[in-house]
Amino acid sequence: MGASRRRIERRLSGSAAPLGPVASDDHPLLLPAVSIAYAGTVAAGALAVDQLAEYMPGAWVDLLGASLFVLSVLTIAVWLRAAWRRRRDRLGRRALLWAAGAIGPAVVAVFAVLVLVQNAQIASEISGADVHLTRPLIEALAKPPGTKLLDERPGLADTESISEDFSAQDLNTIVPFYESALVKDGWVEDKASATTSIVWFTMGAYLLSVATDLPSSSYTLTVDRVNANLANSPSPSVSPSP
Repeated sequence: MGASRRRIERRLSGSAAPLGPVASDDHPLLLPAVSIAYAGTVAAGALAVDQLAEYMPGAWVDLLGASLFVLSVLTIAVWLRAAWRRRRDRLGRRALLWAAGAIGPAVVAVFAVLVLVQNAQIASEISGADVHLTRPLIEALAKPPGTKLLDERPGLADTESISEDFSAQDLNTIVPFYESALVKDGWVEDKASATTSIVWFTMGAYLLSVATDLPSSSYTLTVDRVNANLANSPSPSVSPSP
């Protein structure tokens, strides 16, 4: 009897065999896919922040808002999945903590959507110009050598304005180039603006401006068409008092 008890105690006191890995129902590609999505979203957001800090033209606000939204949705999905697994394992308090943690990303997602909607409304107002006449005109203008087109955008709604941003190797040559080239095409320079950072030219109902920006080594061309009805309309006069 004593020997049997010693054998049982010896077996119980022996080290237990290590447990094998817990089986998971996750797809083997789920973790790499989520990691790649996180990395790509963070990289896109960092690029948008960098370009906005450099005041570069482009839809960087939209990219930043979309990055915040996607990052928030990914975080919400991961945390709610963790909460569901804790609940399935009957760990109610831990499940509640994981679920409550998703509130923060949800607020960020709502904020990102509001930014995207507001920016879309502003863009529709800013880029609402009718450019069927001014776009061919600005694209037909001669370009100085060594310049590169950065961006082209319509102006405000109810106008015919359109602008193009260019990078230049030497801004000191830009205005003299346009003064020579535009006069040959029939444009008339406003001599009063020749000494300022924005030089104006006119041709019929069209206005053209050349604006240089020395810190960024870039310049902007803007072409607009003046509404003939507004230009010829008489100024309102004050009626004489009785």
